[in-house]
Amino acid sequence: MKKIIIFLIIALCSAQLFAQDKIYKLKGSVINAKVIEIGTDEIKYKLFENPDGPVYVVDKSTLSKIEFANGKVEKYTSSFKDPENYEGQLTKAIKFNFLSPLLGYAQFSFEKSVTPLKSYELGLGIIGAGKNYQIDNYYVNGQYQPYKRNAFGVFVDAGYKFNKLPNFFSKGTRMTHVMQGTYIKPTATLGFYKDNALSYKTGNPEIETRHNVFGAIILNFGRQWVFGEKFLVDLYYGVGYAFDNTKNENSNNYYSDNLYNHFVIQKAGSGANLGFSGGVKIGLLIK
Repeated sequence: MKKIIIFLIIALCSAQLFAQDKIYKLKGSVINAKVIEIGTDEIKYKLFENPDGPVYVVDKSTLSKIEFANGKVEKYTSSFKDPENYEGQLTKAIKFNFLSPLLGYAQFSFEKSVTPLKSYELGLGIIGAGKNYQIDNYYVNGQYQPYKRNAFGVFVDAGYKFNKLPNFFSKGTRMTHVMQGTYIKPTATLGFYKDNALSYKTGNPEIETRHNVFGAIILNFGRQWVFGEKFLVDLYYGVGYAFDNTKNENSNNYYSDNLYNHFVIQKAGSGANLGFSGGVKIGLLIK
């Protein structure tokens, strides 16, 4: 009986000696370890295959979970979505489309972070508040006459942004800003403007004022950077469904490369068709 008890004690000690904890990192790698200490922000451990070796430290925010030798599991994935990780950060921004005046319009937007992974953005654009390009020359009365587009109007847009898991600083020690990261953003746009077009309805070239209505549902892909907790840069492009009031039968009466250039939305052709968007926004974080 004594020998059986001694054998059981040795077996239990051996099981404890060879029992290992498993540390799962977010990128998929697994560390076989013996966890020594679990702190508020970090975990200390030794490698299972080198129990007499050095003590290693890993940030909890880089882990998905730990499976302990006794079967207990401690998960950390939810820490990414915990608002406390971003406490004190500004969650609103006013942005301006940096390149829009060069394309003939000005676009302003407001973004508000709803959760660490989601935000909404509302925009207002003034068509004509930018460079007024000379469209072309047309031949009339024995000479060429220049004309410009002279567009004027407005558009609005609204989008909902879905971010990837927030990034880390280079050492992986803490979260970056809640409004920084790669994202996709479904966006709806609707606008109205008038402009000049060259018409051949009478057989002779004439300048005609058009009244344009356009809209689009675009899926934008982008990346936003935050600098110094004050400024941001938003780079994006998008593709989706676009429409306008330009009719096939009427478009043949015009000669212009701008029939489907709706400033913030570039449409592939007449009628309902593919639409494209893109830009670079700069912004200021606000309370």
